[in-house]
Amino acid sequence: MIGEEREIEMGRAAGQQLEREYGVYQDPGQQARLERIGRSLAAQCERRNLPFQFKILNTPEVNALACPGGFIYVFKGLLDYMPDDAELAGVLGHEIGHVAKRHTVKQIEKNMWTQMASILAGIATGSADVMMAGMVVTDALAAGYSRADESAADRCGFEYALKAGYSPYGILITMYKLQQLSGEYGNPGWGLFDSHPEPEERVRRMKGLLETLQVTPQPVANADGTADVVETHDGRTWRFTFTGPANGNKAEYRADILAGALYQVKRRGPVQPERFIVYDRGGEATVFYDDLQLLTVTKQDAGSRSPADYAKQAAAGFREWAVLANAERAGNPQAFTIDPFSKKDRNKEKGKEKGNGKEKDTDRKTGVTKNVQAK
Repeated sequence: MIGEEREIEMGRAAGQQLEREYGVYQDPGQQARLERIGRSLAAQCERRNLPFQFKILNTPEVNALACPGGFIYVFKGLLDYMPDDAELAGVLGHEIGHVAKRHTVKQIEKNMWTQMASILAGIATGSADVMMAGMVVTDALAAGYSRADESAADRCGFEYALKAGYSPYGILITMYKLQQLSGEYGNPGWGLFDSHPEPEERVRRMKGLLETLQVTPQPVANADGTADVVETHDGRTWRFTFTGPANGNKAEYRADILAGALYQVKRRGPVQPERFIVYDRGGEATVFYDDLQLLTVTKQDAGSRSPADYAKQAAAGFREWAVLANAERAGNPQAFTIDPFSKKDRNKEKGKEKGNGKEKDTDRKTGVTKNVQAK
């Protein structure tokens, strides 16, 4: 049995080997972002006492991995490919889940007893055998996880991200993107790309958790490449439309992220319209609800207007949404207390009745829609 102290030493040794092999990417802004998201997620796990560290490996590969003891690494290519915090939260939550459940340690305990004596002796004495400890860990990571371990880490990632306040769709978008990358460039078979279970099964399970949560508003992907975020209650419909991609995310993913973020707004309590604010950065503008990021507006979104003007109009639309959201929240308060990780709530009847409104009253240029009477 590997104790926690020895687990940490093994993970640290493996991390040092990875850093020597790839180098650590030096970008204070990205490192701060990684630390902020990672620590908010680690605070939700059952082993939050571990000395979690989060670093970026200087390689264009799209991947991430977790060494025992809480040493989490993401590859630079992953940050470039997943610009939204909710997506990165899904990845980091998954890796933290592997650490929290001791998946790599258990694998080493099960398969490598013949090497354990020298490994533990090396750790205890500080000898060169510490390098062997690191190699055993990296070999175990390369061998991949079991189907059950990957499923458990997916569930942990979803749970930690939700509890930390991120869009519950983040990890689902991550799975879609990894599935697409595997189809285009092949599957390296380790890290995030472990092939067990199959991507389709992982997506199905995540969708099941989202159904249990009864997440509203709902994202809707349209055949023309646009995507909507739709809230319907008592015959009234609010709709926000994304007409195209931005920052590497297509309209469908942007709608997923916004729908999940607005759901988190409702989980905080009755929605206060005055708390929707716009932060203007010149080339981009972001709409927040308190400290929760909802929407980043680019020049591509804004067209002939400034991103700040577009963001202000979007914020006005969210204030209109607040009226409908509060009515929906008041009519179904239990939807915001469901814990999809408890057996009791998993056994509840999934879903709830939706309005059948079809009318769209959307300004396709601005993406802002007022509440309309469904017909």
